[in-house]
Amino acid sequence: MKKSVAKGSIILIASGLICKLLGAFFRLPLTNILGIEGIGVFQMVMSVYSFALILTSGGVSAALSKFVSQARAREDYGKIRSLFKTALSYAIILGVIAGGLLFCLAAPISKLQGVSSAKDAYRLMLLLIPFGGVVAAMRGVFQGYENMTPTAISQMLEQAVKFGLGIFLAQLFAKTSLQAGVFGAFLGVCFGEVIAIGYLAIYMRLKNQHASEQQIFSARPFVKAVVPLSVGAAVLPLASALDSFIVISRLKLAGFEASVATSLFGLQTGVVAAILSLPLILSSSISTAMLPSISFLDAQFSQESEKSVAQALKVMWFVLLPVVVGIACICRPLYQVLYPSLSSQMLSVAVHLTYLGVVSTIISALMQFFVTLLQAKGEWNYIMLSYFLGGAVKVGCVLILCALSSVNIFGVVLGNIALASTVCIMALIKNRRKISIDVFDLSLPLLSSVAMMLALNLFSTHFQLSPILTLVFSVLLGVLVYTFFTLPILAGIFKDFFAKKLKGEKNEQNTTN
Repeated sequence: MKKSVAKGSIILIASGLICKLLGAFFRLPLTNILGIEGIGVFQMVMSVYSFALILTSGGVSAALSKFVSQARAREDYGKIRSLFKTALSYAIILGVIAGGLLFCLAAPISKLQGVSSAKDAYRLMLLLIPFGGVVAAMRGVFQGYENMTPTAISQMLEQAVKFGLGIFLAQLFAKTSLQAGVFGAFLGVCFGEVIAIGYLAIYMRLKNQHASEQQIFSARPFVKAVVPLSVGAAVLPLASALDSFIVISRLKLAGFEASVATSLFGLQTGVVAAILSLPLILSSSISTAMLPSISFLDAQFSQESEKSVAQALKVMWFVLLPVVVGIACICRPLYQVLYPSLSSQMLSVAVHLTYLGVVSTIISALMQFFVTLLQAKGEWNYIMLSYFLGGAVKVGCVLILCALSSVNIFGVVLGNIALASTVCIMALIKNRRKISIDVFDLSLPLLSSVAMMLALNLFSTHFQLSPILTLVFSVLLGVLVYTFFTLPILAGIFKDFFAKKLKGEKNEQNTTN
């Protein structure tokens, strides 16, 4: 079972990194096509779209993954087919309702945000949101079987189509107007969803994943799980969506002009947040792979679930810290390479946003992990309550802090920290699962990351190279320093791996004899 978690995590991390790279590369030419103000408009629409999608189907994959894994543990395969049909119907119906509302209210929403150029993009939500729900239901079934490959490949296909067609259509339509350019970008996103659905449908048919005879069962437990989970998970994009409505006006109160305020919003959400979301791939991938495994073990009343949780947390901490600290150390040359059009003032703001965002990223990763433990225990309503409380705290922080000239756009990051911290505390209070981890396994990665940071600062201080060379040598130096200081942990991991491999070979030989 640990092997399934490790394999699933690796598959999702690899696909997640590829998808995030494609997403980052998508924003690079898109920023050049639409401009920093245009990318701000794109992010405003994206935040509302993300909220609507997660509200309607955000809990579908996680809930379906848990219920399918429990049905597998009880060998109740007929129930899986019914679960899938229930999840599919739920996601499509709510998706059509939410998409229809955004279609009808496209003009008022755009006006309320202060960007009339977004209304055509909102009309595409009539297709985008139901498509996203179908994808979520299909992925949930495969994840319940602890098969992360379909999720990974569908994500990469989705991002590849979004990148290729999105850029092409944005550039083609932007010749007419900014409004048309934003619409073209979202049209590429729509085609990406269609390709993902097509791939998952073909894979499901070939694998005959839920071919057992359908059983009649009450859909009430699934709905009772998915509704609070979706509503709770929707708090995060809701907070981001509210940012798109309130941040600009609060920045104006702080003394910024409308164009500057929109540019600052685009800088935080479209540039800095995009880079800092890369480390969260690690935590989300490990959490996604861990959920069906723990649910399966809990359904069998196995004591192995605690060991799996401890191992997953150890691996996440070991990999997450150097990535986050490394991004903070190399962010200046990284932004200079990726966004050469940024002014020196905007570059300075982006760098300082990244420094503060590192704290938010680490706490958010821990939040994802501990919330997954609550999902495995079926604490759906408590998760929803935790997210609502965290979201309220964040909105309060943004309303107060962004209106202060000394804080301005940094209030968004401080709000993110407040949200993640609140949910983490709530999750730790409720979670009573025993997690035994050696202090050495937690402290050594932290100390090694500090050593890496000091080495990179010394390098950047004494060697004045071009941004691209600074970036390359900094990455190499960071990997070498962190690897050197964490050799004891790496040696232990390889020792356990080879010991288990030798033990497995001996067992095979004994069985053969």
